[in-house]
Amino acid sequence: MLQKIIAIATLVLVPFAASAGQLPDYPFIHANGSSWAYVPPDVGEIDFEIWGGHTNPEAARQLVEERINEVRALLAGLGLPAADIEIRDVRKEMRKGEPVGGAAQYDIKCGVHIKVADLSKWKPLVSGLLNMANLDGFMTGFDTSRRAQVDAELIGEAIKVARGKAEAVAAGFGRKLGAVGGVSPGELKNLTRAMGMAASDQSRFTRAVGKSEYDRDGLLMISIIKLSQSVDVIFKIK
Repeated sequence: MLQKIIAIATLVLVPFAASAGQLPDYPFIHANGSSWAYVPPDVGEIDFEIWGGHTNPEAARQLVEERINEVRALLAGLGLPAADIEIRDVRKEMRKGEPVGGAAQYDIKCGVHIKVADLSKWKPLVSGLLNMANLDGFMTGFDTSRRAQVDAELIGEAIKVARGKAEAVAAGFGRKLGAVGGVSPGELKNLTRAMGMAASDQSRFTRAVGKSEYDRDGLLMISIIKLSQSVDVIFKIK
């Protein structure tokens, strides 16, 4: 029975070898493993937009500059470094719709990114921003300064999981694992797709919340972050 199974497996792999030159030319087991951990953050980031609308573009620009200065003053009052705020993507747009009093309405907009390395300042900073006019589109995120260390630990755990799976498969056929033929963090997409095992690509979504819609308590909250790592490993079969 085992010989029949091996023969069938060999026949199945022949078309793949013919159509996908990247497949290994030796008997192998392809296994994946993943691991994850919840980690308290020590770094926060907030993004938002400042806008100013007026029939005079210069007046709209001055309004935006006033808000930028207020944001900088808020950071300074909390003892946050001036270098931790970034102003970017300044643009002028003509507002769509009917002109106001026969005059076109202009919007001056810019994006703001603030990095917060001291999370004890998070709530007073975000609260102060939420109380300002002409700010919208808030997005927040958190990270850990230990990410490299945590990722390395998670990859080690994921490798153990992958090896355990491969050993179980090999033992089911009365075989043992040999040397590692290849390893990659994440999904080996070429190999996985060639063998018809590819799942749909994962996407990470962040929802921008308008000032009339946002959850104030949610924006003030410091969220625990989930970190994960996965590996794909090719083991030779003895």
